[in-house]
This record gives sequence, structure tokens and C-alpha cells, in this order.
Amino acid sequence: MMWIFYYMRLRKAPYTEFRRVSTSLDDYASVDSSLVFMVNNIPMMDLELRENDLISFMNPMCPQCRSKNVVRNGTCLRTMENGTVFRVQRYICHDCRYSFVARPPNYGYGKHYPEDVREKSVKTRVKTSLRKAADLFRIIGNVIISHETIRKYVPSPPDMVMESSGYFVYDEQYAHIDGIEKYRALLKDSKNGNFVEEILDDLKEETLAGFFMRALSRFAIPREIFITTDGYHYESALETASERLGIRMKRQRCLFHIEKDLAHRIADAKMEEPLDMAKRLVKYMFFQNKANLDKLGKNRDAVLKLTEGMSEREIVEIMLDRINSLYGEDTIMASFLKWVKKHRNEVFLYLENPKVEKTSDLAEQHFSVQSWLLKHRFKTKEGLIRTSYWYHRYLSTGS
Repeated sequence: MMWIFYYMRLRKAPYTEFRRVSTSLDDYASVDSSLVFMVNNIPMMDLELRENDLISFMNPMCPQCRSKNVVRNGTCLRTMENGTVFRVQRYICHDCRYSFVARPPNYGYGKHYPEDVREKSVKTRVKTSLRKAADLFRIIGNVIISHETIRKYVPSPPDMVMESSGYFVYDEQYAHIDGIEKYRALLKDSKNGNFVEEILDDLKEETLAGFFMRALSRFAIPREIFITTDGYHYESALETASERLGIRMKRQRCLFHIEKDLAHRIADAKMEEPLDMAKRLVKYMFFQNKANLDKLGKNRDAVLKLTEGMSEREIVEIMLDRINSLYGEDTIMASFLKWVKKHRNEVFLYLENPKVEKTSDLAEQHFSVQSWLLKHRFKTKEGLIRTSYWYHRYLSTGS
């Protein structure tokens, strides 16, 4: 129940009347939306806070240790969603030294944000960071809300077992938490969008195996599943998880990352010009579309004639044979072809099952649409040139 007392402000503006609004509720108690306010012993409904009202507790209790050995510790300003500015009483506990403030029930800051505001904060968090979500509230809705408040509203993963198609993508990204480098791991169903995320301390085999086991245990999975990953360091972790869970896992290696790693080895060896066509042939072998066919230049018509009317699997076989005949003597390409042959089942699993994702792009896009676009734009020579000032100022105009 709320009680209102009238005081005289005896500071810079003497004889200025203001109200102290007190409540018997504490900072962590539940709030009844039908609360009755008392003004001069007369019940009033829907009391509105006014400018410069001071909010305090009648019987403050420390929310940390529940001690009543609490004293006032100054005041601070708060702003409601409607723009009203009022003061709240600060307190400090003499027992545990915890500092806290009084909060008005059902008014828009802290834990008392309305449910629709909480729902918006959770939905905003899906596509961006906690701090950016808080900035969006401030810019768009003129609502001051901290990123830590949004963190509290983001629900924990449901206890219920999620549906699964049996087809997954996996990826991780760097995450700096309190100045320490960690990893944000994601396992996502590529068909229905259900996912599990965790923050990992490292990418050791036992850490990754533990994540795969915990994540897959959250799904109703069949006896056989398919996972598309980037990189080369997941094989033993997946094997461990497969044995302990008693399920069969088939892995597809991300074709984009395979192609990118080949390009890096060629660049490191300073063989970009001699092996430029080799890279283009590999890219067309993996991604058989018109754009990659046109990039073959003078070899375009020969490849088109050679592969006309054939299936994707047949084109892969022809391209492997052609790359080997043209570049099999080169050390880098010979090593690449040997690796592809050794891991053929994981490189071309999508040819056996068209539902398998060729790349892990779905996982990368999940982390952030913006970061995914920037990664693809700035991590390639062509993308970097086309987004540079000099390209738009001179090259694109031909001047």
C-alpha cells in the first residue's frame, strides 16, 4: 500500500512543495497492478507520479542479504517512458555494503517495464547485441533501458525438447566478455530454424564434444543426422559425441571455406597469377551457376560443351579430372586434390543427399546479418576494392 507525505524542500528553492511517495513494498517484491494509493487517508485509484516526486521505501530491506540495517544514501533521477522526471531514494546496507534504489510499482524502468516492452527487448536481441538493442529503445522509443536489463529478459532455452529435421549447421565466433576472449558456439537446424547457443571458454576437443552433446540432447533427433561445419578441427569432437549419444553423424565440410583456404595457400605461395584459372575451376565445380561459369573466361565454352546435359555429380567428376590434368603437376593443387580424395565423403556429401547444406552460411547469418555481409565484402580482394573510396571515385567512372 502506498502512503504520500508532504514535505518542504529547503535547498536552492525554499518553500517549494514536493511529495514523498512511499511504499511498503520492497525492491524485489511482486507488484499488484490493482494497487490502492492513500492520499490523506482517502483511497485513490490510478495515482499518477508528478514531476520531482521522490520515491522511497517505508521499511527498506536489503535485496542482497535481506537485512534491515539500511540507511539512505542520496537520491538520483529517473525518467519514465512518458518523459516525467522524478527522484528515487538510494540506500546502502551497513551489513553487506550493497547499494540499491527505490522503485515505483508499474512505472517504466528497471524490472517494472510493461510486458510489451519486455517482449520487444527480447525480439530485438535476436538480431543484434545487448547494447545495440538498448540503443534502439533509446533512439526509436525514447525509452532508457540498460543492456543488463535486456539480458535478464532474454529467456533461458526452453526445457522442452525441440523438433529437429536432422540437418544442422554449426559455427562459432569470437566473443569478448569482460575483456576475455571466448567463443559463441551455435548449432542450428537448417530446416526449421531451432537452435542452441553457448559461450565456450576454448575450442579444445573435450569442450566442443561437450557442446555437441548438450546441444543435440535438446533436440528430438533421429538415429542419423547431418552437420555442416567449417574448418578442419571438429572430426574427433563429432566422433566423441556420436559414440556417447549413440547416433550416427555425417559431416559436410563447408565448400566456401575449402575454396577460401585453397586461395589463401595460393596467395601465400605468391602463385595467384599462374593458378588463377585453377581457383576458378574449383569454384565452378563447387558452385555450378552461370556467374561462376562466365568467370572461366576463354575456357567457358569448352567447359560448357564438355558438361552440357550432365548432372551435378557428373560435372564434379569431369571437373576433378580436368583440374588434375591441367594442374596435377603443381605442388599446391596436387596437395589439394589429394586432400579432396581423402575426405571425399565429407566434401561431396551434398551429392548423396540434396538436403545437406553445402556451406555454413546459415549459421554465420544467424550471428548477425550485418557482420555476415561485412565479412564477405571485406575479406575478399574484389569486395574490398569495390567498397573502397578509390573505386567509387575513379575506377567505376573510368576517369
